[in-house]
Amino acid sequence: MALIIEQQPKYNLLPVGQETIYTVHDNTAISGNFKIKYIAEIYVNNVSSNLMVTANRVAVLKASPNAKGRGIFDLQSILQSYVSPDYEGGVVHNSTTSFFSQYNGTNYSDTTPHTIHQIDDFSTNRNSVRYVRVRFKIEFATTATGTVSTALGSIDSNKILVFNGVLYETDILKMDTNGKFGYHLGHQGLIMNTSGDKFLTNAPTTQYIRLNDYMTLPFFSQYNDDFRVGVSGLTSPSIKFIKIQFYYNGSTTGSLITKTISPSTGGHSGYMSDSNNKLQFAGVGTGNLVGSGVSLPANWDYYTVVAHDSGDNLVSDTYKIYKQEDDCKGFETIRLTWLNKYGVWDYYNFTKKSTRTYNINRKQYKQVSGTWNENIYRTKDHKGGTKNFSGSITEQIAINTDYITEAEAQWLEELFISTDVFILNKRSTDSTDEGYIRKYIEPVTITNTSHTRKTTANDRLIQYNFTLQKTRTKKTHRI
Repeated sequence: MALIIEQQPKYNLLPVGQETIYTVHDNTAISGNFKIKYIAEIYVNNVSSNLMVTANRVAVLKASPNAKGRGIFDLQSILQSYVSPDYEGGVVHNSTTSFFSQYNGTNYSDTTPHTIHQIDDFSTNRNSVRYVRVRFKIEFATTATGTVSTALGSIDSNKILVFNGVLYETDILKMDTNGKFGYHLGHQGLIMNTSGDKFLTNAPTTQYIRLNDYMTLPFFSQYNDDFRVGVSGLTSPSIKFIKIQFYYNGSTTGSLITKTISPSTGGHSGYMSDSNNKLQFAGVGTGNLVGSGVSLPANWDYYTVVAHDSGDNLVSDTYKIYKQEDDCKGFETIRLTWLNKYGVWDYYNFTKKSTRTYNINRKQYKQVSGTWNENIYRTKDHKGGTKNFSGSITEQIAINTDYITEAEAQWLEELFISTDVFILNKRSTDSTDEGYIRKYIEPVTITNTSHTRKTTANDRLIQYNFTLQKTRTKKTHRI
């Protein structure tokens, strides 16, 4: 047999929300045979060393030859089921259970959980990235009425890493002469190996934060295939340090804060073939810094965040995070976090007027006005008439931005279309009696059905409003 793979993804690191096309061909098998089917066995796992074992085979697909004798498979819908957002911290990687992300210095556990937003220092992913490989075979019958059997021999695709991102129809693809195509993450600056590269977000490099706000910055931490993490020639191509410096009146204040990525801080920088380590989160909000034991300067205007590789080379753009106060008119600040297009988290403070509206859905019944189960019938003052049997209350919040830039306006479009949005509350003292579960995040949905992109040329001043609906209803007493 001469089964060959004619087409597969151009890059071995790709967002799962795109067409993941494989084309196979076997001239010998399709010539003169019957009931021909190409077979694709799909293997998915966290660790690449034992990827191609039966326990990791998640699906078997079959395709008939097309008019050109080729079998074409799109794995997107299947692979999307094997990655998901990281909502919580947890174990560092699959090879050991000795190290975890921390919140207030306490390791993540079933009894001491924390959200991904609350991490003190770092957290690896547990759900966002997976290894994938495909084994192709072919089956056929030698006669029109013969028994179908699978031919001897098979061919394996390249090993790829898929992450929980999506591509838009406007994202530019690169194609080579063999028909392989893909999204060039390095060209978009999303693989950190130079001083101008980005964390895994389209957020502007200027951000705003209050005291005790939580915030993470995600990044591809280890990779050396299509796209190299870190500068050329590193023995261990990975991100090793996140460095933070505070400023006041144009000058530095306080010492440089160097957060080292290691298992003891919830991350991992040593290169290994474990998908948990390929994408990681750094806790860089003021709330995260305080939780990790950092003392914030008494006076500061902003601080910078940069990434360095394992050779201590600067490999990211400089993110400036400015101190933000609550509105002077007393408006409530509402901080949102949402799942961005790369399957990780972005953050924004809505500081202007917000209006809360409560809607109730009541179930009613007609109550008799007396008693029928006593010696005589008695009329009761509290009985009779229409009663509410039960009710569920939903809360809506109309929120408004301050005046923003065009770059912020385009970025906030990802909030409008995000499937996962939460209100994120500020860090505060956790009472040992009260606990902290359900204290920091509240799930909401965006109810706006349309969104108009505003520009300085069209609108001069740009301000957006969104309507949130809390997804957890308030309960009432039940009769």
